[in-house]
Amino acid sequence: MSKRKAAEKPTIKPQPLMYVGPTIQGIAIQNRVYTEIPEGAAAAIAKDPELGNLFIPVREYPKANRMLREENGYIYSAFTKALKLKK
Repeated sequence: MSKRKAAEKPTIKPQPLMYVGPTIQGIAIQNRVYTEIPEGAAAAIAKDPELGNLFIPVREYPKANRMLREENGYIYSAFTKALKLKK
């Protein structure tokens, strides 16, 4: 029985992610929680990996909101890049 438990791998539950970037049609909606990254966003992240910083665990929202409010940090940098995509 102990061999069976050792052979079983623990299942990793996917974590919900909040998108903190600007709403961009076909990519994502601002402050929406996703169970997985949408296809349009995944394609944009493949072209510019920094955009992946806009998908954060929900518990990190206060830190992300502070970065956006203070206009500094890696999330603000990714936000400004996403704004360029919107135009």
